[in-house]
Amino acid sequence: MLFFVILISYIYAYTLLPSTQLYFTFFIMLYFCYFMFSTTSLFYLYLSYEASLLPILYIIVKWGSYPERSLRAIMLLIYTSVFTFPFIYILFYWFSRHGSFIIITFPYSFSGLSLVFTVLAFITFAVKLPLYGLHFWLPMAHVEAPTFGSMILAGILLKLGGVGLLRISPILSLSLLSTLVLSYLIFGLAFVTLICCFQSDLKRLVAYSSVSHMISIPILLLSNYTLAFKGATMLIFFHGLSSPLLFICVGAIYSMYSTRQLILIRGMVLISPLFTLILILSFVFTISTPPFPSYLSEILFIVFSYSLTPYIIIPLLLFTFFSLVYNLNWLSSLVFFSPSPSISSVSQLTYRLFSPIIFSLVLCFPFLIFVSRF
Repeated sequence: MLFFVILISYIYAYTLLPSTQLYFTFFIMLYFCYFMFSTTSLFYLYLSYEASLLPILYIIVKWGSYPERSLRAIMLLIYTSVFTFPFIYILFYWFSRHGSFIIITFPYSFSGLSLVFTVLAFITFAVKLPLYGLHFWLPMAHVEAPTFGSMILAGILLKLGGVGLLRISPILSLSLLSTLVLSYLIFGLAFVTLICCFQSDLKRLVAYSSVSHMISIPILLLSNYTLAFKGATMLIFFHGLSSPLLFICVGAIYSMYSTRQLILIRGMVLISPLFTLILILSFVFTISTPPFPSYLSEILFIVFSYSLTPYIIIPLLLFTFFSLVYNLNWLSSLVFFSPSPSISSVSQLTYRLFSPIIFSLVLCFPFLIFVSRF
């Protein structure tokens, strides 16, 4: 997934902004993210987790399209750093007690951190997940970032939070954490999805949909089953494929209409039937319906959420209903509604615009087939 997102983001960016700086920025991003996925040291895990923020900050400042992008980047850095700095104390505490940062020794040497340390470690990675209440930086970053920056944010940076939670789960006291945050997670599951129904900006809608979808990862984590961890991994993987596809479509729509307001984007089926087909495929992939194997992760999420508490069934029904509402809203608005008066000012479609989208779809399906076999 990491190489897939980096590749299609670089292809999309290179068709618009060919430069040497772009190459080095993507290489640094790839290095830090791969280092986080592969390291067995808790210290280097935290170091690469924090350092992965630097390339996206540079992308926002360098290639963002709004004058206030520098201020937004500083706010993003401060917001994420405030909630992650307490983890440094956990590192010193752990090393003073065990003399090692190696993650593989955790399950055998320690039963779990105390409740305070567990909450601090949980917040450190939940802020980039992002959890509802810690998500305010995400819509701001997506609006300021260029399209390929949003693809990296949604496809990689958000997934680092979920991967970090899975990596440190052996040292967390999940039973204590469940009693503290489970009710909040259940509430956020339905409430953030309701917020998506009121979004008029297409890019903010896709950003908030990531917030609503990623709340399912800590819920699966709290169930503390091996199969639930596999379901969380599948959910991270499939969302890492679908979100960049949606942001590519948003970037293509903005280049045609010069706006992201749903009320002004109408009649896509009359302009490009091919792009309409791509939007429908992206819609089906996003809502996780067969034949896409992403529906398996949704089934696992429902099963293990119900195993935590049977009272979660009503928020799950609301989550499913509201998700269908806002996804059908943007699809019907873009494709099936009557053309708006701004349709006469739509830019002409070019093959350069479609090449990254088609290339990403061609690469996406082998990934899905490969994962579905396991």
